[in-house]
Amino acid sequence: MTETTTSTSAEEIVTGLLAAASLTVSAEEKAQMIKDFPTLRAGADALYLPELEFVEPAVMFDPVRYYTA
Repeated sequence: MTETTTSTSAEEIVTGLLAAASLTVSAEEKAQMIKDFPTLRAGADALYLPELEFVEPAVMFDPVRYYTA
């Protein structure tokens, strides 16, 4: 299992997220979420680009400029 930046386990994180959202899931669903959490966390972490930290976000995207019919 891939460790996050703290020593909190995937089980603790998933349990906390479910509690914060007031969600009740079956034991099988929770086990699957715990199993999948490290992969999902790694994917979310990969979206962080520190080199763009001080760049203003694009506020408008016009797809017509890029995808002409």
